[in-house]
Amino acid sequence: MTRCLLSTLALPAAALLLAVGCQQGIPLPEPSTEGIVRHRDDFLGKDVQVRGVVKKLVKCPQPPPVEPLDVVEEGQESDAWAPPPRPPRTCDPPPHAYLVDKDAVSDRELLVYGSMWSPLADLELGQEVTLDGRFDIVSKDGVFLRQAGLVVLEDLPAPAPPAAPEADAGPTP
Repeated sequence: MTRCLLSTLALPAAALLLAVGCQQGIPLPEPSTEGIVRHRDDFLGKDVQVRGVVKKLVKCPQPPPVEPLDVVEEGQESDAWAPPPRPPRTCDPPPHAYLVDKDAVSDRELLVYGSMWSPLADLELGQEVTLDGRFDIVSKDGVFLRQAGLVVLEDLPAPAPPAAPEADAGPTP
């Protein structure tokens, strides 16, 4: 009897809590790795934000540093700007990580896949992160297929050149 009463009260109480939270501007909790994996059908094909701790991490090896070319003669300034070289986009095995909840109550891990041009490049083992990506079963390039689901990260834009200083044009005629 008590169990039946609790289950009939749970739904209206949750709806009331959700309605009051939305009206009061109280932020709802972010989806956890456990929540996304457990309710994967609700998140499939959607952009998600997930918070977790990096449990496993695979990255591409760093390329050797490239020394800049000196094409400007001494005493002269150059307006040329070249972005630093980017690491290779992919490697074998492809870059990926597994996230778990901070208070790891379960053994569920969420696979996060991206290139070395995505936020994945900045991750470290044991780091608590919040990532934005698309939740799906297959990665865009078909490298990963996971029935429990995976989060695919988008590449970050290339670094923009520094803004050119504004020249004092003087009065316009």
